[in-house]
Amino acid sequence: MKTEFKTVSNQSNEEMATLANCAAAWKGDELLNSTYWNYQLTSVEVEEINKIPDFLEKSGILDNLNQFNQLSKTLAGVCEELENGKGAVLLKGFPVDRYSEEEIAKVYLAMCRLMGMPIRESNSNFDSPKRNQTQFITYIRAEAADSTQEGKQSNDAFKFHTDRCDANSLLCIRQARTGGENYLASAITIYNEMRQSHPDIAEELFQEIPFFFEGEKNWTTYPLWCIHKGKFTTQYSSAYVSLSQLIPDAPRLTEKQKQGLELLQEIGLRVGIKIRVEPGDWLITNNHVIYHSRTSWPIEGGQYDRLLLRAWYTPFNSRELPNTPSFKTFWGAVEAGKPKGGFLPNHPTPPDQPITEPLSENDAYWLAKYMKGRWRGVDNIK
Repeated sequence: MKTEFKTVSNQSNEEMATLANCAAAWKGDELLNSTYWNYQLTSVEVEEINKIPDFLEKSGILDNLNQFNQLSKTLAGVCEELENGKGAVLLKGFPVDRYSEEEIAKVYLAMCRLMGMPIRESNSNFDSPKRNQTQFITYIRAEAADSTQEGKQSNDAFKFHTDRCDANSLLCIRQARTGGENYLASAITIYNEMRQSHPDIAEELFQEIPFFFEGEKNWTTYPLWCIHKGKFTTQYSSAYVSLSQLIPDAPRLTEKQKQGLELLQEIGLRVGIKIRVEPGDWLITNNHVIYHSRTSWPIEGGQYDRLLLRAWYTPFNSRELPNTPSFKTFWGAVEAGKPKGGFLPNHPTPPDQPITEPLSENDAYWLAKYMKGRWRGVDNIK
């Protein structure tokens, strides 16, 4: 099957202009102009959210958006904004103070299901079984003062990156007294800026680069940037690219690729936006077009024990990805609207279903090496 896979040099002027002027190519405060940025949930929408526990108690799952009149219209607009608009939304007023953390998690995941298919996260039960989480919800909180303690989350700052999912959803339950801010930046704007200032480096980032990976060999390759059927898609994590470079058999980054990854961070800080989510804020980003990062925060208890609930999901209106070996390895599936990505994307169990059976001997072998490398350093994966 032939796939449409383009780099900078073989795009038409019309395609370049479309990317430069699309809604997702925003800078800084331009994001604030979105209808669904700082969108305050109405009293009617909150009332409909408060009906969800009863639906869940009766049937265990919400069937469709038609069960809720106003909420269905808002979430349909959110889906459109994520895929074909600016790629980021911020809803405010989620009633987090009404329920226990466990109840909030159930309602939150149910609402994500109204927009798509939640997928297994990288912090699934295989990762840290002592943590209070499922394969589809991660409780983002600081469990250690640094990232060297195996199996524990830290309060470390993260550089701009994406997660291996179509949509990344964060619901704030509690916020730290200080710190813990998030940065967002349009990947398309970064690409456009780099294409103007360093066209040769921008071109190089369309080539496949190595990533640390939980599959066989513990590394794979994937293009940082790609344009497929007129849509831009990106995938990047500095930690996993760096870890790949410690594996002898993994390909080496070129000098231009190294420069490009540094430029990505520099440009992102210049053209992006800094935000601070507060309790009841629901932040969702399209990982194909938005990079996100965070600052560190002091570890405290009580009301300042920072807690965000994270869900990864594939929206029903998600894009098609290139049908190439690298994309299929990284995502598992590439078809539009099909659950893809997440943890162990190529497992026989689809990404939107929990893995309940023991892993195969081969999967368990490579996953064990991956987890050792992730927490203890790549010299431990041999």
